[in-house]
Amino acid sequence: MPFKTILQNLVEKIPGATGAILLDWEGEAVANFAKSPDIDLPAIGAHKGIILNLARDAMLNLKQANGVKTIAISTELAKVALSTVKEGYYLVVTVEKNKPLGMVFFESKKAIKDIEREMG
Repeated sequence: MPFKTILQNLVEKIPGATGAILLDWEGEAVANFAKSPDIDLPAIGAHKGIILNLARDAMLNLKQANGVKTIAISTELAKVALSTVKEGYYLVVTVEKNKPLGMVFFESKKAIKDIEREMG
């Protein structure tokens, strides 16, 4: 199943989700799906990837490099969920600000299995 299809299915399963993007270790977009063309997922993903890398570095300093699996960010406009994928890739899902993130992480975990299977 193509990455874009996986991301579209993910967004459609989560109430209030506005988009999802898969990025590589350098913050480059691999595939994305947004409900609106106004959402700049590549920019959001790349900027949030910096936060993910800082968290990974902090955990590495604590001798827990593999400890970061998910990160939640809440802003005035939206919520963002970051999840790690194998080989340094990561998934970013954007959600309306009034929606809880529990389902986002649950569905993201399932989508990551599909993504990793597609990666080979």
